[in-house]
Amino acid sequence: ERLRSNLAACQVPLPEGGSINFTVSIGLTHLTNEAQQLDNLMQKADLALYQAKEQGRNRVAIYQEMPVV
Repeated sequence: ERLRSNLAACQVPLPEGGSINFTVSIGLTHLTNEAQQLDNLMQKADLALYQAKEQGRNRVAIYQEMPVV
């Protein structure tokens, strides 16, 4: 969240004057015994990223496993 907040606070100066701000959406996951393959971790982080964007962008979302019923 600190990384997202700091990036969102940055102002990028434009050559013709003025500046722009930008927002950042971040998707996170964590290494588990079941998910040790890089492809699997990247897929889960990507799913969390899309969740962050669907929830309004400019936020951090953490991948959550769905409970097995």
